[in-house]
Amino acid sequence: MLLNTDNFNNLRLYAHLFTPNETATFAGILDQVQAELKLVVTNLENHNVSLAHSHAYKAASLLTPRIMAEITEDSPRLTSDLLRALDELQNSTSTSENQLKGASQLVNVLNNRLDQDSLVRLAQVQPTSSNPLEGALKSLTGLFGDGNTQEEANQNTKLQALAFANVIDGVLVNYGKAYHVGFDMTNMSNMVMTGSNIGGGSMVMSNPVSGNNSVTSNMNMPSMNTSSSTMTMTDHGNETNMGYSLANISDYQSAQGLATKAFEVFNTKLKHSTPSDDKNATAFVTKLDNGLTHLNESIAKKASPLDVMTIVHTQIHPNLLEAFNLQLRK
Repeated sequence: MLLNTDNFNNLRLYAHLFTPNETATFAGILDQVQAELKLVVTNLENHNVSLAHSHAYKAASLLTPRIMAEITEDSPRLTSDLLRALDELQNSTSTSENQLKGASQLVNVLNNRLDQDSLVRLAQVQPTSSNPLEGALKSLTGLFGDGNTQEEANQNTKLQALAFANVIDGVLVNYGKAYHVGFDMTNMSNMVMTGSNIGGGSMVMSNPVSGNNSVTSNMNMPSMNTSSSTMTMTDHGNETNMGYSLANISDYQSAQGLATKAFEVFNTKLKHSTPSDDKNATAFVTKLDNGLTHLNESIAKKASPLDVMTIVHTQIHPNLLEAFNLQLRK
């Protein structure tokens, strides 16, 4: 499928703008906070207090007043402990063994508690029903028996998938900031416009994704073909960086840490949540797994921002959409 500015209108319908959900957004932000807190410890282990402070600040910035208010609803004590811990981490002055041990223990405790809060919030969301009696019966079932119906399990999986998508957005945002790209990497249209402007060429997509949810289909593993040369994505790391250079190591670390977190979320909460007898879903999950591997490897190689962006928009988003039957924003 050939993509350029002339056929952009056919593509924008498939921009992977998943229907937003407040609970999934909340869970996704907590996932990002956990990734940033781990990076605090990593940089203290590497004796870089400045970068440790940077990631502690990023974790604090993710915890907006609205997010903190939601955490307070579930656990007021967690709110106060988070504020105190983040202040301590932002003001750490040493990478001594004692301080490193204390910071590591603190982060482990916080991340475990954030995991629990995310699970509590997700469990509070029940499938909607137009029948009040049916809703009441479900509530009673939850109180006196096993209320984990297949419908509830499916909804929980969709929420986890949307939370995962939120983390992937964080990867793109931070990678773009790390390379000062000057455009929104979460917006697929920027990938098309940028790709078509390199050397006056166009972008070619191959290895199709197909399924009921695909609006344009035919988009999976990409290669780039410009008028002046042919480049295979991420084969040579910085050699194909197309003029971009790494400008902010803290943002790069965040992108890498979030990509790792996304893989963790996928492996623990999504990979085995589709029915084993659903061969279509299983195939999309396998492709999603491959896309995440490609994403992590590409970021480790410091690949071009356009390469990273293309992996997300053509290997991760379409397969996530199909595997978990997500809906696009209307």
